[in-house]
Amino acid sequence: MNKPKTLQIGWASCDITPDRPVNLAGQFHMRISKGVQDPVTATALSVSSEDDEFIWVSCDLVVMPGTVLEKCRAKLKAWIPEFPPEKLVVNVTHTHTAPDPTGFWYPPTPPGVMTPAEYGEFLSDRVAEAAVASWQARKPGAVSWGSGYAVLSHNRRAVYSDDLSKRPNGEARPGFKTEKNARMYGDTTDPKFVHLEGSEDHRVNILFTFDEQNRLTGAVVNQACPSQVTEQLEVISADFWHEVRLELKKRHGDSLYLLPQCSPAGDLSPHCQFDKKAEQRMLKLKNRTLRQDLAYRLAAAFDEIYAWVQKDVHREIILKHSVRMVSLPRRMITDEEYRTAQAGLAELEAMPRGPVGERSFPFDQWGDVLFSRTVRVRQILARYEEQKTKPALPVELHVIRLGDVVFATHPFELFLDYGIRITARSPAIQTFLVQLAGGGEGSYLPTQKAQEGESYSACLYCNLVGAEGGAQLVEATLKTMNELWAVEG
Repeated sequence: MNKPKTLQIGWASCDITPDRPVNLAGQFHMRISKGVQDPVTATALSVSSEDDEFIWVSCDLVVMPGTVLEKCRAKLKAWIPEFPPEKLVVNVTHTHTAPDPTGFWYPPTPPGVMTPAEYGEFLSDRVAEAAVASWQARKPGAVSWGSGYAVLSHNRRAVYSDDLSKRPNGEARPGFKTEKNARMYGDTTDPKFVHLEGSEDHRVNILFTFDEQNRLTGAVVNQACPSQVTEQLEVISADFWHEVRLELKKRHGDSLYLLPQCSPAGDLSPHCQFDKKAEQRMLKLKNRTLRQDLAYRLAAAFDEIYAWVQKDVHREIILKHSVRMVSLPRRMITDEEYRTAQAGLAELEAMPRGPVGERSFPFDQWGDVLFSRTVRVRQILARYEEQKTKPALPVELHVIRLGDVVFATHPFELFLDYGIRITARSPAIQTFLVQLAGGGEGSYLPTQKAQEGESYSACLYCNLVGAEGGAQLVEATLKTMNELWAVEG
């Protein structure tokens, strides 16, 4: 049978802020950083026992590309040959004000600006160094876990009673989105608005770590909110996680390590979609920014959970880590969509590069937007050809059992409903699901109802995998979880 074993726990963190200007990922136009509002960080947690091990690194980034993750693992293998490099897990907080490690769909980087390739090399060095430092810092330790609540995010997809594509000026935008009866960040004051499309998740899951004297050393904080409060800034920032770190270190000491995780939240946002005036009034009365207010809410949940879980601390515990590659059916591009993409490409290539079109961007930004949208249309044409020989997309899945807790990763911006399905059927007492982990392109994975409504986040331009693949991902995750809970021998 599975027998509990003594845990070894180590923490480390490092600054992943570049010392040169860099393009900030997360919008359709380039934003060359004009300084640093607050640093972006990589935080590493190593946990091992006689049975298994993992190193988990959380980064203040929009995405961790698979190519950069492989560099991290190669460097880790060179420094710690005995550690299985595939058991390095990396997730991101999905801030839209962090350096671009991929190139995404942007024009070539201007002279004097750190390129995505250069930043990717720097990033892989720093992540590997933090991973090694945490592994070497391991000492006998203990864990406890608990859950609570904090309102941090809201569903961001509005549904209407009519077909938006048939409204005046409702035609599709090539390379950006197609729409039916849903819209991400849609106007909820519209007379034909009927409801928000999906659920919300206000749970906060926390794993606490302790040293041999039962002193708190760190915490894994898992919640369903991407760090996108101030996502339009032109400076480097960790978004609200910076304020969370400041608030919790003020309460629990500067030596506290925090490892942020974003659970399935592909259709969620920290921005309220209705009753906004009331929220703004309360922030003004409190004299807080939304970032500060989210940090206060999360810190309050942290303290409440911490007060209770100290009664249930574990030093000897079951640790099992499964790493799998799962093949999911691609979201196929139809013949009609292919022809529409071809027409869209011609339309984009004919557009003037100045401040004209659907939105009045400054001249240089509009050129960037057209470049980005053109790249995305070309990707559709390439996917149409690729799917003929590669109808499945392999994705990396990590499932970790730690006593009565399970962690499971997915590389997508996973819509919340999938997370609810997994959690509801999980064999664990407490389930930590983590999106945008394990490397990948950061594609959204929408539900069936979202696919039918379309719009940004749920249309052909945004989805490498659709609802069919989402259902298979749920089952693959649960199958692996149940295997880790099966009695051995």
